[in-house]
Amino acid sequence: MMSHSKKAAGFSLIELMVVMAIMAIVMGLTGGLVTKAVDQQTRQVELQKVRQLFKRLSYQAYYSGFPINVRMQGSEITITVNQQVSSMQFEQLVFSPNDYLVATNSLVTPNSYKILRADTIQEYKLESMFTPYEN
Repeated sequence: MMSHSKKAAGFSLIELMVVMAIMAIVMGLTGGLVTKAVDQQTRQVELQKVRQLFKRLSYQAYYSGFPINVRMQGSEITITVNQQVSSMQFEQLVFSPNDYLVATNSLVTPNSYKILRADTIQEYKLESMFTPYEN
């Protein structure tokens, strides 16, 4: 008689299902944290875009001699330069409605904007193109 003693290689179905269940639990616990971190990073990038936009518009108004009107409302910024209108959409930012004027001397009035976030309002200052001289 021949005796075959063959050892099973691999994993059983139960072992694979247990590993998959553990992985699903871990993914469920960390998935929310990853999404929250990505949203926070996107918000920071968009805030930087707003700062850079107003800086660019200050230079443009100063060197072109045309004042620039800016309207922030919802998740959109509308820019009007010499009757030409353009707009920017934002994914994470929701602006408190306000109109801004970028004057030909590069000053922006009003000099701050507000973001609505989780039932709170956060205010951010707009920096001037020129630093004021202090004696």
